[in-house]
Amino acid sequence: MSQPDLTKLAEHYAAILKEIGADVDSEGLKETPLRAAKALVEMTEGSRMGTDQLTKMFKAECRTAICHDMVIVEGIKEVGLCEHHLLPINMTITIAYVPDKKILGLSKLSRIAGYFARRLQNQERTAHLIAAFLESVVEPLGVAVLIDGKHMCAMARGVRDTHSNMKVNVMHGVFQKDQNVRSEFLMRLAASKIGGLPA
Repeated sequence: MSQPDLTKLAEHYAAILKEIGADVDSEGLKETPLRAAKALVEMTEGSRMGTDQLTKMFKAECRTAICHDMVIVEGIKEVGLCEHHLLPINMTITIAYVPDKKILGLSKLSRIAGYFARRLQNQERTAHLIAAFLESVVEPLGVAVLIDGKHMCAMARGVRDTHSNMKVNVMHGVFQKDQNVRSEFLMRLAASKIGGLPA
């Protein structure tokens, strides 16, 4: 997909600022349209990389699994844009999977989260996209994706609720079907928040 035209985007931002009565020639705002254009392009970069391209990249980076132990990556920080109001969603993402024959390196899970988070989105869809992509590439016994999000569209407008978080949990395979695996996963998440598993 072609890259957005920053000049055109900046012109549109300038027009919006003028429409709300801002002085786009002032010292503080004269560079704002271009800065805003660059920010928008960066925050939606995931939508311009096709999943076919991603799949080939990550399949090439898969390694043979040596175990079926649960892999968990917590605390992935990403920012997406709410597709309804174009305001940020600050997300903390957890990805877990139980390998079958293939594994990915630690950094690849963070990169997968970023590709699907950096776009116009809703949190529920993003969780499902991450889970489905990981399943297609690694073919694990199970995958779980948890996203904890703070939505600026709720904090800065409308109800102006500055305290609530939205949590989305997606669980497939053994995380959904095997209560022991699910319980172990949730126990490990809880333990990590209080400083480790009991002896």
